[in-house]
Amino acid sequence: MSMPTARSTQHDRRVSALASAALLSASLVCALTLGCASKSSDSPKAAALNLPAGGYVPDRRYQTISTKDLWTVGGNSVDVSLLVPAPPGVYPLVLYLPGLGQSPDAGLPWRQSWAQAGYAVLCVQPTQFGSAIWTSRRAHAGDFSGIAKEAFSAPSASMRTQVVRDTLEQLSRRQRDARVAAFAQIDLARIAVAGFDLGAQTALIVAGASLRGVEPLNFPDTVKAAIVLNPYAGTSATESNLQPTRLPVLAVTSALDTDASGLLSSSQIRRAQFQSLPPGQKYLLLLASAPHAVVGGASPFGAGEGRNTSDEPTAEDDKILGDETAEVEEGRRKKRRRIDYSLSRADKLAQSARVQAQVQAVTTAYLDAIVRSDAAAAAWLTKNARQWLGDSAELITK
Repeated sequence: MSMPTARSTQHDRRVSALASAALLSASLVCALTLGCASKSSDSPKAAALNLPAGGYVPDRRYQTISTKDLWTVGGNSVDVSLLVPAPPGVYPLVLYLPGLGQSPDAGLPWRQSWAQAGYAVLCVQPTQFGSAIWTSRRAHAGDFSGIAKEAFSAPSASMRTQVVRDTLEQLSRRQRDARVAAFAQIDLARIAVAGFDLGAQTALIVAGASLRGVEPLNFPDTVKAAIVLNPYAGTSATESNLQPTRLPVLAVTSALDTDASGLLSSSQIRRAQFQSLPPGQKYLLLLASAPHAVVGGASPFGAGEGRNTSDEPTAEDDKILGDETAEVEEGRRKKRRRIDYSLSRADKLAQSARVQAQVQAVTTAYLDAIVRSDAAAAAWLTKNARQWLGDSAELITK
């Protein structure tokens, strides 16, 4: 859960700027993870990220198109955002569930990466758990722990899980609606569910985990895999309520993955969920130094650093990582901030770009291996990923 700052009233105005800043490094490291440029690690960008050659490269990299809408799903207002490859075809579905307080634009570095690799990616966020939560009366009163406890509670989890099942049913109906051609490109016979923070809790339940107080729902066998970014597993290692899942699972977390809401006493608690999973196609990507929000695809910069809170990319950022944000920015290009030459900013940009490259490569290889049954992707996960990640991350399997 990413907490608002004292300037939380400016949150809505900052969403698009933060998304652009987060995508600065994500779009630039695609040469390493998605093969949009040379695979060599001799390029300046690769050298700056300290990543060796041998990253996972899908067979193709697609241009993508996006649509946004507001649905009513089972009586709930739900923001949706769909990213699909531009060429005609039918593509496996990744259902992405954002974290608490995030908009449907959240997780764009991951969603863009998966769509470019040939997946239809539908982001689904019930509006009551989206960015509007920071303008609520409880948020203005500073009751962020209370907001988080209620959001992660069993009644909330039941509602969110039902929304996922109803969304899949609505997708099937919308595929027959010729007015939105993009929905016809979704292959509902091959589905993965992915989520961050609050969405990770939902994804685990969809994957078959049981949570005390949540009535289990039946999901079709076409749901093949789950990706959980910063999984939530109770308030302590001994109070983890989620039980083992029936599906392959990739968990992504970090040694720096603390909880701003105050519900978790240690970042190690997030790894407790992986320890409880039964052997067989279970993976844990443990990042050495990635803050909670960065694992969710956000900007590496938080407020309170003495910088403009809009945190837009600067000309100096372009020098560090190049300028390739035009294809992902929406609307009129915003005025750049004054150049910040601080070394700490350069270090944070490089670190964030490295984390994004690692998460993109491992999650995409996992999707290809499980959802597409790609033998080359499975071999990369088991034989090459650890060496490629180096000392900055560890891939654990069981």
